[in-house]
This record gives sequence, C-alpha cells and structure tokens, in this order.
Amino acid sequence: MKLALSFLLMTGCARGQSYPRWFLDPLSVGCNASAAGCVTPYFHQTASDSAAFFEACVNLARQHESRMSGGESYWETEAGVYWVEDSFSESIDSTFLHGLQKTATKLDEFSSKDVDIVLASAAGCSIDDSLKAVVGCPINPPEWVESIPDGKGFIYALGVAPKFFYETSSWESAEKKARFNLARSIRVSTNALQKVDQSSGQEMRSEVVSVVMSGFEVVHRWRDERQGLFYVLMRARSSS
Repeated sequence: MKLALSFLLMTGCARGQSYPRWFLDPLSVGCNASAAGCVTPYFHQTASDSAAFFEACVNLARQHESRMSGGESYWETEAGVYWVEDSFSESIDSTFLHGLQKTATKLDEFSSKDVDIVLASAAGCSIDDSLKAVVGCPINPPEWVESIPDGKGFIYALGVAPKFFYETSSWESAEKKARFNLARSIRVSTNALQKVDQSSGQEMRSEVVSVVMSGFEVVHRWRDERQGLFYVLMRARSSS
C-alpha cells in the first residue's frame, strides 16, 4: 500500500501543474496579436471569464504600446552589493484598451480551482485544437530557464516570481518583472554617488529606466513545483 501511494505521489509530481499548450508556449499560437489574461476564479464562471478576457485585453494593449519608467537603487561596500529599493510605473493607452474590449475575440479559455485563463486575439486569429490540449509542466527546468536565449534579431528577458497565495499574482508578477527586465535591456542609464572615508569606500548606484515598448511577446511560461517559482520569458525585436 505504501509503495502504491509513493508511486502515485511520484507520478503526480512528475506531471507538474497542467495548463493548455497555448499558455505554456504562446508563440505556438502563430498569431501576431494574442495574449492571455489570468484571474482568480469568481463564484460565477461567466464573471470569471469576463474578468480574464478583460485582463487579456489589457495585455494586448501593453503589447501595442507600454510606457515604462522607474529604477532600482543599490548600495555597494567592500562587503558586497546590496539592493535598496525599486520603483516602477507602467501605463498603457486607455482608449486603445477600450476599443479592444469591443473588437478582440476570445480564442480559448481554461479553468482550474486556482486560476481562470482566457486567450484573446486582436487580429481575428484562430488556433488549432491541438493547442487547446492540457499538458503538465515539465518537472525539470527548460533550457531557457538555465540560459536565456540570445541574438537572432530579438532581445530576451526573464521574469521570476515566488508562489503567492493567489496563483494569478504569481503569474502577473513574473510577467511584470520580465517586461521591466526587457525595458532595462533596451534602455537604462546608471548614476553613481561615491562616498569614501579612511577605512572604506561606499557607492550608491541607481539604474533608471524610461522607455516606450511595443510588439513584445511572451515566449514561454514554466512553473517550478519543487521551488515554488513561476518563470516567464519575453522577447522584443532588436533595433540593431
């Protein structure tokens, strides 16, 4: 009996959390303007679907144009570098978002006890039924988690978030961090204020980001069940 139970636990963990293929590998959709929206399930399924569709439209609006600004501060001493604080803001075109709510189409939806997800398109796309198949996250880290892709006309950035009480918060946080890391890769300026005394040298460094991005997209998502971490890989076309 114990062996059977152990086998079930092992096989259950090996599959990982399950999601539609289009959520884990968004580029497989093959649509130039598609995005997923996540919400914590409501009491009524219809309300959940509507809220998730709205979040998908928000992400479509972000892909169209997103203004990001803010920065991070670090304190560097002989003992090491320490993170001090960060402050970021992000804005989108509300008029464009309002139009999307009327013109975007829902391609598919997925529901579990922890999250409702809707895939929406602004380009009238359709997806193959094979992409709607629900598959488990791989138990081992994908290659892109260990080594972020480089080159081939794109800039890539990774966002990582811990497991929060609400799964939606984890995915949203990972995507937000990926967007700002992408913005940091495109345009960042660094300022340093150095303070030196007789015994040690100290330096306060701040990174400031101010950029308008468009056309970026989610490439992959992965959930690490062992470590309780959520990963999102994004990319944007390189200007060079």
